Amino acid sequence: MTEQTTSNEVPPEDKRRHPRFPLRAVAELQYSTKSWEAHVIDLSESGARLVILSEHLLQKGDPLRVHVKLDELNLVTSNKKLLNLHGRLIHVREQHLGFEFQPDTPADRTLLYELLTLIENDH
Repeated sequence: MTEQTTSNEVPPEDKRRHPRFPLRAVAELQYSTKSWEAHVIDLSESGARLVILSEHLLQKGDPLRVHVKLDELNLVTSNKKLLNLHGRLIHVREQHLGFEFQPDTPADRTLLYELLTLIENDH
């Protein structure tokens, strides 16, 4: 007999809690006293895929602060053009990083939801 998943189980290949949406944005990553420039590849309510543009020694589990620059995207109507996030790396594969996060402030959470809504409605 084969095992069947019930409707409330998450298949192993899709452990994400929220759908990710493609986004092309520049971000600054901060770890302790170091910082790097990176590109945001995709974004969800609680995670992002990033590509760091230079050499690094970051490892899975490292705490990060990420500042996503939205001023050139013309996507959001908010006057706030920097999305501030904090969290940890959940995977590191060379230059590709998986980042699990929470918005820094309620204003950042509102900006994140606005951004995700606009991206979702655009696709």
